[in-house]
Amino acid sequence: MSFLVSFLELLFPPRCLFCGCFPGEDPHGLSTCQACLMALSDRPARCGRCSRPVPPVYRCCLHCSGRRLNFEAACAVELFQGGLKKTIHHYKYRGKSRLSVPLGRLMARRVKESGWPEFSAVVPVPLHPAKVKERGFDQSMLLARTVSAELGVPLRPVLQRTRPTPSQTRLGAGMRWQNVEGAFRILPKEEVAGNVLLVDDLLTTGATAHHAAQPLLAAGASRVYLAVAAVAPGAS
Repeated sequence: MSFLVSFLELLFPPRCLFCGCFPGEDPHGLSTCQACLMALSDRPARCGRCSRPVPPVYRCCLHCSGRRLNFEAACAVELFQGGLKKTIHHYKYRGKSRLSVPLGRLMARRVKESGWPEFSAVVPVPLHPAKVKERGFDQSMLLARTVSAELGVPLRPVLQRTRPTPSQTRLGAGMRWQNVEGAFRILPKEEVAGNVLLVDDLLTTGATAHHAAQPLLAAGASRVYLAVAAVAPGAS
């Protein structure tokens, strides 16, 4: 299989996830050109809770200020716009599951830069089995698998989505919180300890991560942190 992948990449070299150019030599498997990788390293100040840009004097954005969330902090590769938005769309809706590897590696890179404490487990935010069957794969599970391998932290898919929920993308901010309330639980006989890294593809309002973190804390997690491929530029 690895020979086939290498052969296909020789015929169809991967493009940069952000600008679409051919990055050339890519020893770290990030599918990112040098210019975009440098831009990722030179970022403005970010909110400590949701990873959106904030003025340098602020530690928290207006969206997160004063709001009680079940996750301590979040990190994202970048904002959900431009080339990254297109890449994630191809990943989720056009069957490009192999994109989970470079995206997951970039997510792990952000986690390492965050200065967070050590983790006992990497936990994906699960899809409902009906959605997995429809899509053909669970995008958060694949991202979490790569993040787990890159960080050297055990992958523990201990969360279960208890009911099929409508896509968050079609709902207003208020409805998003109601849509996923009580939608997650810990699998029977599973326990969690220490700090947990929750993994999802996208952070918009924070509703999904908030409700997914709740059963992890109830099961014994000390704190829950969140890593996503992208964060929506604005939320309400």
